[in-house]
Amino acid sequence: MACPTGITGLGAGTKSQIDVTCLDATEDQEFIPGLGAPGQVSVPFNFIPTAESHQGILTTLKESGAVLEWIVGFSDGTAAPTIVDDAMVWPTARTAARIQAYIAEVTIDAATNDRVTGTLTLQRSGKVDWNFKPAA
Repeated sequence: MACPTGITGLGAGTKSQIDVTCLDATEDQEFIPGLGAPGQVSVPFNFIPTAESHQGILTTLKESGAVLEWIVGFSDGTAAPTIVDDAMVWPTARTAARIQAYIAEVTIDAATNDRVTGTLTLQRSGKVDWNFKPAA
């Protein structure tokens, strides 16, 4: 995606609580962890109307509701993901996170004497997979 300016919400997600308290308990409830509840990832960006990636998120991808693979590359390297046999392969020369998500919302904001910005909101489906750059 062209010109992202940040990313928030790439954490693991909150696990649900399963109550396992016995009827004879007299002080506190007891819980075990349940399934994770994947949260949303927000990506603010500078809007570039001629960028194909911006056109796609505003039209085809948003409307499709398709759950897609997304890779976030961090600034400890510059290697880009590649496509092999229609599958995205993340770079090994930089730290990256991979998620499955659909576009939940895209907003565009414009103001006088300012740049036009947007926010891409992704709804995660499943866990975050991490690939850490090897230590030097």
